[in-house]
Amino acid sequence: MIDVLLVGAEELENLATRYLAAVLRRHGYRVELAAFSTAGELGAVLQRAGELQPRLVGLSVIFQYRAPEFMALAAELRRALPQAHITAGGHFPTFAAAELLRDCLALDSVVRGEGELTLLELAGALDTPGNWPGILGLSYRAGGSIRENAPRPLIADLDSLPFPARDTPPQRHLGVGFAPIVGSRGCHRDCAFCSIHSFYGASQGRRQRFRSVPSLVDEMAQLYHTHGVRLFVFNDDEWFPAGPARLERVAALERELKQRRLDVIMSIKCRADDVEEELFRRLLAMGVVRAYVGVESGSDHSLRTMNKHTTAAQNRRALEVLQRVGMLADFGLIFFDPESTVDDIRANLGFFHDMAGAGQAPLSFGRLEVYAGTPILARLLREGRLAGDYIAWTYTIADPRVELLFRLMIATMRRRHYATEGLGKQCSIACYEHMMYRYRLQGQADPALAEELRRIVAGANNHSLAMLEEMLEFTLHGDIYDAQRVNEQAAAWAGQINLFDLQGLAELDAWRARIHQSVGRL
Repeated sequence: MIDVLLVGAEELENLATRYLAAVLRRHGYRVELAAFSTAGELGAVLQRAGELQPRLVGLSVIFQYRAPEFMALAAELRRALPQAHITAGGHFPTFAAAELLRDCLALDSVVRGEGELTLLELAGALDTPGNWPGILGLSYRAGGSIRENAPRPLIADLDSLPFPARDTPPQRHLGVGFAPIVGSRGCHRDCAFCSIHSFYGASQGRRQRFRSVPSLVDEMAQLYHTHGVRLFVFNDDEWFPAGPARLERVAALERELKQRRLDVIMSIKCRADDVEEELFRRLLAMGVVRAYVGVESGSDHSLRTMNKHTTAAQNRRALEVLQRVGMLADFGLIFFDPESTVDDIRANLGFFHDMAGAGQAPLSFGRLEVYAGTPILARLLREGRLAGDYIAWTYTIADPRVELLFRLMIATMRRRHYATEGLGKQCSIACYEHMMYRYRLQGQADPALAEELRRIVAGANNHSLAMLEEMLEFTLHGDIYDAQRVNEQAAAWAGQINLFDLQGLAELDAWRARIHQSVGRL
C-alpha cells in the first residue's frame, strides 16, 4: 500500500507537489505524484489512485479557476477511496478553507499556507484525530463544525528543505533540457490583484525569503550534471530582493556559476522598477536570456488601481532597456480592470504599439480577475460590486463602453490569446524556441530566422491592435445596447481574426520547420 498520492498540474512542473513529496520522503513516507493538468485527466488519476490505494491524497490547487475540476476529482476519489484522507492546499484553498469544507464533503481537511510541515504532521496523525487541533495551518471538520487551527509560521530557512522531487526526466526542446526552479518565496510588494502578499502575510515570518546562493546552485549543478538541464526557468514570485541586497545576490550567483563552470541560460520574473541597464547587461552575460516583466498597464490611473507602485514611464523604460540590452522581454497587460476608462484603454493601446508593434514581444492581455485573498476582492465586496461566489467572482466594469469592449475582445479573440493552440500563445512558444535555438547554435544562428519571427509576431500584434481599435471606435460611436448590431459586428470580427490566424499559424509552422532543420544539421 502506498502512503501518499499528490495530485497537481504537471504541465507547469508543479514544484509545490514536488517539495511536498521530497519532505514526506525524507521522513520515510512512500509518495507518488499524479498529473491533473486538465479535466480530461480525471480518469487517469482515478486509475492511478485505484492501483496505489493511498492513505492520504493531497490536491494542489494552483489556479482558482480550476477549483471546480479539483472538487469534482475529490468527489470521485472519495467514491473510489472511501477510507482515504483527502486534503487540498494552495493559495485558493488557504483563503477559502471554511467554504470548501462546507461545500465539498469529499474533502477531509485543508492545508493552509506553506504546506510541507503541516502535511507532514497530518500524515503522521491520520489515525489520531485527537491530535489534529495541534497541527498548525490545518482546517478540518470535527463534531459537525469546521475548525481552523492557528496559522503555521513561515519556513525561515528555505535551505532546510530538500530539493524538490524530480520523478520524471526534465523536458527537452530543440535538444535543450529545461527545468523549473525556485530561489525564493514571496514578494516584497502588495499589488491589489495578487494574493501572494496575503498568502505569506497570514503567517508569522518574512514575506519574502531567499535560499542561499550555494544551495540554489547545488540544485542547478545536480540538474545540470545528472539530467543535462541547461535552461533554468525561475518560478520565483519576484526574483530580486528589495534594495541593495539584489546587487549582492546577483554578484554571489555570478561567482558561484563561474566557479562551478555551469554553462546555463536562465529565465526570470521581475518588476519594472528592478530593471537597470548596467545590472541587466551583467545578468545577460551570466546567462539570463529572458525576463518576464510585470508591467501590467500603460496607464498611470490603472497602475494606481492595481497598487503597483510603478508608473507607465517606468514600464516603458524597463522594456526599452531590455530591448537595448538584447534580452528577451516578455510582458502582459491587464488591459481591463474594474475602474478602466476609455483613456486607460487608449493609453494601453499606445503602450502596446510602442512596445510590441515591431514584434519585440508577443502580445498578452486580459482583464483583472478577482481572486481569493486579494485586496481588490475585499474592496469590491465592500462596495457591493461583485457577482458570483467565492469559487468565481466577477464584476462589471464601471464604464459600460469599456465593459462592452471587454466582451467583444473575449468573444472574438479568446482562442488567439488564451488557447495554447491560438496564434498569440504559439508566438510566445516560438520566442522560447528561438531562444533555445540561439543557445544551441551560439554564434552560428541564422539572423534571418530572428527577423522572420519578428515579422510574424509584429503582424499578429498589429492585427490584434487594429481589431481592438475598431472595437473601441464601435463602442464609442455606435449604439452599445443594440444587441443585434453588436452580435453581427462581433461575428464579422471573429471571422476576420480566424482567417488571419490560420495564415499566421501556417507561417509559424514553416518557420519552425526551418528551425528544426537547422538544429538537425548539428
